[in-house]
Amino acid sequence: MHIRKQIREKIYQLLEPHPTLANLFEARTKPLSNRKLPFANVINGGETAEDLSDQWQELRTVMVMVQVYVQDGHDVVDRLDELAAPIEELLAVDQRLGGLTVAFRYKGSDPDYTGAASSEAALLTMNYEAKYIWQPQPAADDLQVVSVQIDMSSPRNDPPLPATPDGQIDASAKIILPQ
Repeated sequence: MHIRKQIREKIYQLLEPHPTLANLFEARTKPLSNRKLPFANVINGGETAEDLSDQWQELRTVMVMVQVYVQDGHDVVDRLDELAAPIEELLAVDQRLGGLTVAFRYKGSDPDYTGAASSEAALLTMNYEAKYIWQPQPAADDLQVVSVQIDMSSPRNDPPLPATPDGQIDASAKIILPQ
């Protein structure tokens, strides 16, 4: 699973238990009925990368947005702020998202009241920046354990006779490859 998806899922898990976020979605791109308002959506934005080493290791920065929608009305700004407050608090607790990122921080918000005229809903997009280390993972077969045994010519004898392997194991190793 790509790290971007893991980051999105972690943010979703952090927000899901909060009672004011009953209608919470991950990467929703289609509109939702106004009867389901208010609701929140966790979705990825753009991503940049910079080289960290000559081994193709990169520091990647992905923007993650928490979009909050509320029914348009006279107090729409207040209701957006009421939903934003617990989100900001919940996401400020773990600046590494359980070890997925090297940094995770709030980068500001963008309100959109202009769409409210046609959709009868206002939007507040809360922008977060997640930085993580990425490097390609080598492709491997199903090999999980490698065992090796070394039978040398007899170094225990003086002179070392026979000069060929003597049938006794002189060294062994068991290597368990990561999955």
